[in-house]
Amino acid sequence: MAAGKGPDTPVREVMSEDVKYCYEDEDLDHVAKNMGDIQVRRLPVVNRDKRLVGLISLGDLAVKEKKAATNAVSGVSKPGGQHSQSARA
Repeated sequence: MAAGKGPDTPVREVMSEDVKYCYEDEDLDHVAKNMGDIQVRRLPVVNRDKRLVGLISLGDLAVKEKKAATNAVSGVSKPGGQHSQSARA
């Protein structure tokens, strides 16, 4: 919508092509650090067969592991980055 596209726009025209994800058996601190590094607030969670099993968010981290959430938020909150709204045309 912000790019002037209407509601009938195909999803493929606005979706992220390079999907980042984590595995369900990964260490929570590692996932939180990765979220901060790549500046995302949510990650799909997959099993080792790469089948979707869930979604993890910063809110989930805050409930389960406050230190991990703090680290992730500090990375996500840095200006710029691949997923920054200011970086889009």
